[in-house]
Amino acid sequence: MHIVTFERRRGNTAPGGPHDSTLRLASMGNAALGFESLDPHRPGVRRLGAVIPTGPDAGAVVDLNRALAVKLAYEDAGAPEAEADSLLPPDMHGFLHRLPDSLAAARSALEFVVAALESYDAPDVRRAGLVEPRRRVRLCAPVPRPGKILAVARNYPAHASERGSAEPPVEPILFLKATSAVIGPEEEIVIPAATTCVDYEGELAVVIGRAVRRVPIEDALECVAGYCAANDVSARDFQGTRGQHFIGKSCDAFAPLGPALVTADEVADPQDLAIRTVVSGEQRQSARTKEMQFPIARLIAFASELMTLEPGDVLLTGTPAGVGAASQPPRWLRDGDVVEVEIERVGRICNYVRAEPAGSGR
Repeated sequence: MHIVTFERRRGNTAPGGPHDSTLRLASMGNAALGFESLDPHRPGVRRLGAVIPTGPDAGAVVDLNRALAVKLAYEDAGAPEAEADSLLPPDMHGFLHRLPDSLAAARSALEFVVAALESYDAPDVRRAGLVEPRRRVRLCAPVPRPGKILAVARNYPAHASERGSAEPPVEPILFLKATSAVIGPEEEIVIPAATTCVDYEGELAVVIGRAVRRVPIEDALECVAGYCAANDVSARDFQGTRGQHFIGKSCDAFAPLGPALVTADEVADPQDLAIRTVVSGEQRQSARTKEMQFPIARLIAFASELMTLEPGDVLLTGTPAGVGAASQPPRWLRDGDVVEVEIERVGRICNYVRAEPAGSGR
């Protein structure tokens, strides 16, 4: 499945108007009983969704918690909303903490909606607010605020070489990135006025779905909930010249993530995926994840030797060669650039770059 965190866009109105739930409830028939106070259609409220994969409605987003509640109502559940909340929370944090049961519930909700869309005598799931066309939603980062972001340096030998390392590291070089840097797959990367050397780093992100400590390599992938595309944006002047590695990696909007959490079952081999980064139409990075010095299972096992990895943690697995700092002259991001990171079977994020005006603040 492709699980997303989404918001309904402001200005969009479902049939009957943005504040009128009468038509939506009527479209649900007897299943509407008990839902009179339920109106999750407010714009700006983050919800857990799934992307419809195929068919006429491919790309549309299903409100999973709402869909499950309606399904349970049709099955005469006594308290469908409460039961849906317990089985399938409406947010990614709750979803990840209740795996694998929440994933099974999500599949059931998605199947209910897809079947209804294909049946002439089923409830009108569009009018009921269970399905939103892609144009009516804004995708947020799948994991809007991870517990921690753990990243690895120089995990692609060609990148290590272009950054001046004669030999690849003998063990993973891990560092933390502030979770406040996370933005969605279509939000703006903002260049702080204090830096002039901002770089891109396209990476495969791993989302942890089960708490692990001292997990063996052979079992490490069992704790993975899924995968996303990421951009480990970096202020090189702070990271390198000034020795401020953490803050140089952790500026606001320096961790685009998305477009969806692609569940682990859909990525048969995460160590053989194409990854590329395009900056304003120019391909800057191109590699396959099999080129990693340390595979994902090794990274997870290594990190868990000293710390507990928890549901909702994000692991950035390193970037290939082709970063802007390695060009002559360096190719720093600048106002007006568009950065795309695309990973095979996982998806593409596309972020516009905006320079922060000098002297701005709040």
